Amino acid sequence: MLIKRMFSLILLATAVCTLSQAQQGNVDTHIAVNTVEDPNTFVVIISNENYQFEEKVPFAINDGATFRLYCEKTLGIPAANIKFVQDATLNVMKFNLSWLERIMKVKNGTARAFVYYSGHGMPDEDSKKAYLLPVDGFSTEPSTGFSTEDLYKRLGSMPSKGTIVLLDACFSGAKREGGMLASSRGVALKAKTEPLQGNMVVFSAAQGNETAYPLKPKEHGMFTYYVLEELQKMGGSVTLGELSDYVIKQVAETSLRENDKSQTPSVASSSGNEDWRNWKFSETAATKYVNIPRTLAAATPQPSASQPT
Repeated sequence: MLIKRMFSLILLATAVCTLSQAQQGNVDTHIAVNTVEDPNTFVVIISNENYQFEEKVPFAINDGATFRLYCEKTLGIPAANIKFVQDATLNVMKFNLSWLERIMKVKNGTARAFVYYSGHGMPDEDSKKAYLLPVDGFSTEPSTGFSTEDLYKRLGSMPSKGTIVLLDACFSGAKREGGMLASSRGVALKAKTEPLQGNMVVFSAAQGNETAYPLKPKEHGMFTYYVLEELQKMGGSVTLGELSDYVIKQVAETSLRENDKSQTPSVASSSGNEDWRNWKFSETAATKYVNIPRTLAAATPQPSASQPT
């Protein structure tokens, strides 16, 4: 009986070890947990996947949900400081941006802001301006979108210690899985690059007329996956320069290998911001890792328009 019990314990330990090894390296299940809290960073995450009038964006909600998990667990940002909205309409997008503006005004230059977006982007064929597309928007009608020009103006005018914008979208008229939005008429367009002001850095998934592809085996946008992977490896204590170098290299190589198409993430900073490469996501590295169920990140409940969480 004793030998049988010992054998069972060995089998159980082996299974747990195998599970742990399998989870290591998986950005959705092997999460670094920081013991230091960062109460002066505020985050808005918008993940638009299930469009009413356009094709869906595969894995967009998983992108945002997992990024939220990293903000809270790996970067130590309190849950109350993070607004995560799935499938946001134009008014809900504006509502959350207004919340961020009010917080930054109250903090008066002592707090940082993160804005993350995954979903469709689109160009205006006439003006060449770029837009984020709400789930109730039409790619053929720019007035139903949220222009990046307006977004950058509002973010740039906030009294922020530093604002980091991450956009897992492309603005050529392409869809994440290939093909084109109705507005593009089958032709990729190169949207204008809007100038940045204030103390801001914008990290985009693709350049010019490129597509921001998914990484299907990982169930993430390719850009988001490599952002998460580097945050995971470094326990959150990574500079924006280190992150951008890593993500640009990995995305460029993986897109050519997987899609035989180029995808080159880009970084832009506001005028006079010469120190952006030294900005750190977290000053303290998380050294403890926990393994969680695969579904935890995606299990975030759908918030209402009046009470985003």
